[in-house]
Amino acid sequence: MTYLVVFIISYLVGSISGSYIIGNLFLKKDIRKYGSGNAGTTNAMRVLGKKAGVTTFLIDFFKGMLVVFIVKKLFGEEYIPLGILAAVLGHDFPFYMKFKGGKGVATTLGALAFFNFKLTFICYLSWLILTIVTKMVSVGSIAFYISIIIIYSIYSGLSGVNLIIIILIALLGIYRHKANIKRIINGNENKIGGRK
Repeated sequence: MTYLVVFIISYLVGSISGSYIIGNLFLKKDIRKYGSGNAGTTNAMRVLGKKAGVTTFLIDFFKGMLVVFIVKKLFGEEYIPLGILAAVLGHDFPFYMKFKGGKGVATTLGALAFFNFKLTFICYLSWLILTIVTKMVSVGSIAFYISIIIIYSIYSGLSGVNLIIIILIALLGIYRHKANIKRIINGNENKIGGRK
């Protein structure tokens, strides 16, 4: 029963979509109908502007942190990975948006940073470096998820089940970038500041 409660609470918090709220309430735009159709930071920045994009990132980042805080306080640390997974699922597949949300990068980053800052910072550096070198946010994001699998598998010391959950979160993130991966392979992926 505890697992179910943790999942439901975390999913509902994770389903709070920064870009959807900002777009609909303040700019009268449904982010899912513009740009890539993704309800995440990158598309929000392109469609709604830099301020809206930054605000979207902060909302999605801090809701990840909030989930970790709530789960730790109410249920204990052993339930945190499940809470993070549920929060990311809520972000990616929010029920009130017909399950069409974002890709979970900001939410994953915020949640894992609050859960284990040192390991997550290393993973974040991979995102930063690859994004700068390639000028593609998607490449950095994919590198971020791959580094989570590697770094957490080696250094986290998590139990088998919780490590598997963390790996599932990373694999979900990579899967959500499948369209980007195809464009990268074809040489058609968006670069920062414009198209290739």
